[in-house]
Amino acid sequence: MFFPALVGLLGLVGLVVFFWVHNGPGSGRPFGNRVAAHIGMPRNVFYALLENGVQGSSRELLASLQRSNLGLEEAGIRLGPTLGAGLERLERRFGAQEIYDKAKPIVARLAAAAQEK
Repeated sequence: MFFPALVGLLGLVGLVVFFWVHNGPGSGRPFGNRVAAHIGMPRNVFYALLENGVQGSSRELLASLQRSNLGLEEAGIRLGPTLGAGLERLERRFGAQEIYDKAKPIVARLAAAAQEK
């Protein structure tokens, strides 16, 4: 009777830890949300472009940018080439989409600013 309760409690603690690691303050996700809002891009588009443009983990990239204490604009500029690569990859895969067409000027501005630096 005690063992099933203990297993259930450990499972619940494991779920809480899992969600904390993936969505908590150190995961990079809150920072990514702020960057997306700052550059004027919907979160779902921002994360779709980021996931398809980054080599490795997008969350690790966001967490490293957050740890380097960059401002939101500077982080957006650093992400510009990655977002551009994601945009190209998604357009090759699915063709032109209205939701991505709206993001093109933002991505172009960030990529141009990144190229200047």
